[in-house]
Amino acid sequence: MVSLLGPSGCGKTTTLRMIAGLEVPDAGEIRIGGTRANEVPPWRRNIGMVFQNYALFPHKTVAENIGYGLVMRRRPRAEIATRVADAMRQVRLEGLEDRIPSQLSGGQRQRVALARALVTRPDVLLFDEPLAALDRKLREQMQVEIRLLQREVGITTIFVTHDQDEALTLSDRIVVMEEGRIVQAGTPDEIYERPRSHFVSDFIGMMNAMRGTATGQGAGGLLVRLAGGRELAVPEAAAATGSAVEIMLRPEKVQVNPPQAEGLVLAQGRVAHIVYLGAVTYLHVTVEGGATMLAMQANGQGMPAPRLGDAVTLGWRAADMVCFAAP
Repeated sequence: MVSLLGPSGCGKTTTLRMIAGLEVPDAGEIRIGGTRANEVPPWRRNIGMVFQNYALFPHKTVAENIGYGLVMRRRPRAEIATRVADAMRQVRLEGLEDRIPSQLSGGQRQRVALARALVTRPDVLLFDEPLAALDRKLREQMQVEIRLLQREVGITTIFVTHDQDEALTLSDRIVVMEEGRIVQAGTPDEIYERPRSHFVSDFIGMMNAMRGTATGQGAGGLLVRLAGGRELAVPEAAAATGSAVEIMLRPEKVQVNPPQAEGLVLAQGRVAHIVYLGAVTYLHVTVEGGATMLAMQANGQGMPAPRLGDAVTLGWRAADMVCFAAP
């Protein structure tokens, strides 16, 4: 399961459509199973595709929609009936064979589109932001169902999305795209924990960004003087002396009033804003120099939660910081 991830207009859907044969590439090769497919028409590529708007036939029943690809391939009726029944069982649509799309919920219509793509036993399964129209709870449920089903059927799958959480949830590998180019490819934890560029670090998840100037190399790494005058050492980072850089730090890496301060980078500040999200709370803390840092706290841990205006100490490991040239 590979996700193509990036902002709108970066080339995700165009790439997917080229794989499907719906767009012709200007250069390069498309290989499916090791075989060049550039000149192979879409209907001969044995690809299943699930569209963002489902693209179901409104006048056909669920069973007729799912079996349409097999009808076009002129498979025997008995085989069509058997394979449609198997596909409906896989996506938990038993008993809905005779309904039409307007009689189904959004999640059920999505399952019909998925079953239709699976029933032809494709070599590659393509998803073009298929969950964008669903509400959050149903979208998260469908993410898990799609992942489990993909593992069950074992079909190579390419999933286009601009939702970072969706890509992290679904993928074996994530391909991050920016303006028509691949800027990083790797496993979800590699992309999240070890971004290779400012764009990737800023696009995937939430980040604290501390702007400063590189002042040279020290024992602890690259020395960066922040706008307020404080100097931090960033391990495994490099930049030309005098160049503008940004230190990036994930909010979940920031401890609030850490019980053990030894070995941590510390900052003093006051809570300026609190965002409660049920499982976690985000604290917006104004630190020295007037900058705002974001810290995430898990709720229900028995620790007293800071209140608006409280003075707090923030602490984080130097190894959790990454540094890139400022955009």
